[in-house]
Amino acid sequence: MRVSYKWLREYVPVEQSPEELAELLTMAGLEVDSVIDFGAAYLGLRPGQVISVEPHPRAAQLLVCKIRLSDGEVTVVTAATNLKAGDKVPIALPGAALPDGKVIQPAEFQGIVSQGMLCSEEELGLARKSGGIMVLPSDTDLKADLATILGLDDHVLVLELTPNRADCYGMLNLAWEVAALTGTRVNLPAFSVQEEQGQSIHDLVTVEVEAPELAPRYAGRILINVKVGESPLWLKTRLLAAGMRPINNLVDLTNYVMLEFNQPLHAFDLNRMKDRKVVVRSARPGELIQTLDGEERKLKPGQLVIADAEQPQCIAGVMGAFDSEVTAATDSIFLESAYFAPVSIRRTAQELAIRSEAAIRFGKGLDPETVPLALDRVASLAHQLNIAQVVKGVIDCNSQPRVVRKIWFRPERINALLGTRLERDYMVDIFQRLNFKTEEDAATGKTYLVPPSYRLDIENEADLAEEVARLYGYNNIPATYPAAQIIGRLTPEQEFSGQIRKILLGLGLSEIITYSFHGEKMFDRLNIPAGHELRQAVRMKIPLSEEGSMMRTTLLPGVLETLSYNASRNHHDLQVFELAHVYHPTDQDGELPNEPLCLAGGLSGRVSEPGWNQSEREVDFYDGKGLLETLLAHLRVEGVSFRRGEHPALHPGRTAVLEVAGRQVGFVGEIHPTVKKEFNLTAPVILFELNLEVLWPAVNKEVIQVVPLPKFPPVLRDLAFILPENIKAEALANLFTEIGGEKLEAVNLFDVYQGGNIPNGYRSLAFALTFRLPDRTLQDEEVNTIMEAIIKAAAERFGAQLRG
Repeated sequence: MRVSYKWLREYVPVEQSPEELAELLTMAGLEVDSVIDFGAAYLGLRPGQVISVEPHPRAAQLLVCKIRLSDGEVTVVTAATNLKAGDKVPIALPGAALPDGKVIQPAEFQGIVSQGMLCSEEELGLARKSGGIMVLPSDTDLKADLATILGLDDHVLVLELTPNRADCYGMLNLAWEVAALTGTRVNLPAFSVQEEQGQSIHDLVTVEVEAPELAPRYAGRILINVKVGESPLWLKTRLLAAGMRPINNLVDLTNYVMLEFNQPLHAFDLNRMKDRKVVVRSARPGELIQTLDGEERKLKPGQLVIADAEQPQCIAGVMGAFDSEVTAATDSIFLESAYFAPVSIRRTAQELAIRSEAAIRFGKGLDPETVPLALDRVASLAHQLNIAQVVKGVIDCNSQPRVVRKIWFRPERINALLGTRLERDYMVDIFQRLNFKTEEDAATGKTYLVPPSYRLDIENEADLAEEVARLYGYNNIPATYPAAQIIGRLTPEQEFSGQIRKILLGLGLSEIITYSFHGEKMFDRLNIPAGHELRQAVRMKIPLSEEGSMMRTTLLPGVLETLSYNASRNHHDLQVFELAHVYHPTDQDGELPNEPLCLAGGLSGRVSEPGWNQSEREVDFYDGKGLLETLLAHLRVEGVSFRRGEHPALHPGRTAVLEVAGRQVGFVGEIHPTVKKEFNLTAPVILFELNLEVLWPAVNKEVIQVVPLPKFPPVLRDLAFILPENIKAEALANLFTEIGGEKLEAVNLFDVYQGGNIPNGYRSLAFALTFRLPDRTLQDEEVNTIMEAIIKAAAERFGAQLRG
């Protein structure tokens, strides 16, 4: 929202500078993002007077003008033919910049040097088209600043309005805020409508509202003998300061009133409306309309249109149709002012990808009481500026009469909410300055506050307290701690997540945070086949883009995008993780998706930073597996096992599935070559992902038992077996534990060997076994007995032979 400081001062005679006013508004909750010196774009331009106009001696289409300035004379060559001696004109001298940024330089035309450029309204940004050089008023002072002469010596406050304060899109509503903050009075514009005698509006047009639920209030007036042309300069400057381009006097007038009252209006060429009929209805299936931007759009039921007897002439509250556009030939206007259902307008604008000033305002919600006022304001100004005559009467279809909101006013309650001790009279003064009314109920003795109709955000006592806080000043409210009856703490699951984060950070990984959505193509990049469960994603109804059309079902896209981003910048040695939710749709329509918390990560490049005492070893599968084993051990997860598995994004044969208590909780493995190429990765990459909600039940939640260091020495034995290569080392280790019982403290695989004198299809596995009891020293005879039992059982179960 761009606010003209000069225009605002017409309603509120503030003494504060634009910067001081910006600070007041920001501290009151209406943030001013910036203050723009609007006249700065015209600083290098000056007024001059034409002394003479002579034909160019060597170019018939050019004229040579002598221009008097306040400090001398210059020669300017121009092609404009609307000048005569004595005219005062805007001139840009060499070195000056036009509002569009173009810098003027001396130029030679057939032997004559032009020492500047005479400016048209188009070149000054005051009109879309112009037929010649702009001629200034005859009493223009040549010493004056051009911005001041044109009324452009203004400052613009750029407001960043929150959704609940859409009322401040209107200058008059904002004026009440400024008056309340500065202690001044609001000077509302006085106007009346002078209607022509004779025909009534009901004789000239028929209005039917077939969808009152989408258009609770619809009103209109008719203007005749319309003279479409250029707008006066003051009107153009108002629109330019607000960021709108002047078009013609009638359209500019409706935009001016929209900015003033926060009520969009639309003008229809009445003679182009079939049977002079206006029908407010829902679009029909497949109905087409060519909008003002030249695009043909296909409509559907639920989208509100303003139609004539045959076809739509406007997408209600969004954009008009090309067929009913006001042109230079227009002489009769049906002027529309309405209150449309905000949700309907927002949805229609989003579905048709149209963003207009009207759609923004209608979509945020307007004041239905402003509908007839805005019509009368345009009619009054149109007559005052001799643009048109006003036909007698107004059509106002109002199916939703205003319900007055009354809120119980309890100063003690407001003080309790704010932690203040403000007097009742002080609060009443604040609300009166904000245009609230007070009502006393004699029967109950209660006082009620009635907010103005445009303050749609005021609904209850908490809203009243906010108004008091804004005007009193948030910085004046003493800081106090809230009284809490319950001391907050993290849930066990939250503590679990925090512990995972600490462990991984301690292991040298870096945490990343990535987007929760991606596009359909991401599944192809991840090598996910059609029909795979990971492709069953929650799809966005109104995506921001194709790349953000669905919610993620795995965290791998974010991890791989991060690795790829860094690799493209020659940073290949990276170890990252992300702790976040994924989203899986449910079978029931309307149900929210399942959002399990997951952990994913990636290891890339070398294991450690290069150095004289560090190896150049690159990451492999066992680094990823070891990382997860370390993590799960610190988390005290029980029943962990790894088995050979598959994942579409991972290398076949170099992938393991992680199971806990018989349930699959994740995977770890080397990236698939196809996926690696797709993400432009060249270094080795190991990926992993865990479902923490499945993992959580397997966490040992008992209090950690602390035991003393062992007092008795261990007995160490080594065993090496030759056995078929399909026998897993884990199976042999489980056999050792089963036979060794409490006397076997640890089993460690320290060698795997194939080749040499080992038969084909076999391999050698060597284990280090540690035996110990906490209460006494083990005897060799006891350990020997266990070892013999292990050797015998290994031979019987697995066909293992003791290697000499």
